[in-house]
Amino acid sequence: ARAPATHAGAGGAGGAASAEAQVPQRSTRPRVPDHGRREGKGAKASLRSELNHQHAASIDLLRHSHHQELAAAKMELERSIDISRRQSKEHMCRISDLQEELRHREHHITDLDKEVQHLHENINTLTKELELKGKEILRVRSESNQQMRLHEQDLNKRLEKELDVMTADHLREKNIMRADFNKTNELLKEINAALQVSLEDMEEKYLMRESRPEDIQMIAELKSLITERDQVIKKLIEDNKFYQLELVNRETNFNKIFNTSPTVGVINPLAKARTASL
Repeated sequence: ARAPATHAGAGGAGGAASAEAQVPQRSTRPRVPDHGRREGKGAKASLRSELNHQHAASIDLLRHSHHQELAAAKMELERSIDISRRQSKEHMCRISDLQEELRHREHHITDLDKEVQHLHENINTLTKELELKGKEILRVRSESNQQMRLHEQDLNKRLEKELDVMTADHLREKNIMRADFNKTNELLKEINAALQVSLEDMEEKYLMRESRPEDIQMIAELKSLITERDQVIKKLIEDNKFYQLELVNRETNFNKIFNTSPTVGVINPLAKARTASL
């Protein structure tokens, strides 16, 4: 840009010099002779030649400077164009990368949308299956509870029957033991009474007769036998108390195990049949 201006400046200077050379100059000096006029013309021609030479040198200098500036400007322009091309290429590569990344992200978003839709479908399917399983569990639980109630009722009935049988057996054994004890007690009382009568007879005979060694020995044996019988009776009485306590303990443990309190000695086996007939 500066070169044309410089050239224009040079042209202007040349034009001014030409104009100056072409325009006649009025001289205020007095006229000189022809010889002096010829010398003046020669000086002017020399001056003009010098000026033309200087002007040409200036033009060459300006042209060289202009060429250098043009070369520098061209190099700068080419460097700018190269930088612009590289930047444009980088930008295009960046745009291509961004477009590729955008396509990849769009594809990834599409895949995610499909996956989300698939997950929603799976959730809906699982929710329906869960509802069905919940209903099935409730049905099975209801049936299980019903079966457990029926089983519990059946078990309670069987336990009640077994309890009645065991209670009846227990009372039967108790009555048998009591009857055996009473029989044994009565038998011992009879034996004791017979021995007491025999002892009294022996004592009376002993008092009425003379003492003999065999009678004394018999009386001693009878007294020893009575003492033994008394001990047996005491032991039977203690055993009776023990058996009674044992029966009470058995009834208590029985009631604790089966969580019931039967009325001992009042059960009537015909009560249920009578109630059913009524």
